[in-house]
Amino acid sequence: MNENNFDDALIELFVKSREMYGDIIDTFWFYDGDLCPSCNKRKIDAVFLGKESALSVNGFMYHDMNTLIGYFLCSYCVTNLFAKGDQQKDLYHNLEENLKAAYHEHLKSQSS
Repeated sequence: MNENNFDDALIELFVKSREMYGDIIDTFWFYDGDLCPSCNKRKIDAVFLGKESALSVNGFMYHDMNTLIGYFLCSYCVTNLFAKGDQQKDLYHNLEENLKAAYHEHLKSQSS
């Protein structure tokens, strides 16, 4: 993905989120770690759809902090999170907790 497409995707994510959540979004932060925030094991990579590849651009509204957190996932977690089943809820909960922890680490690093 070239940098312009990446920027456009992030802007679209922010605009759509503003439409959904309105003025409660005070801050936007993008998780830029090397490892997938869901599993914390694999590097973020593309999902292959036939001959095409795609990154899964996602957003999580961290209501306690009024912060929209953008993130990518590894292809393994994208597949698991979009699969149906009881395990999906646990996977999302784990992902959200990991994103919250990463955001708090980011805030700590900014204050030092």
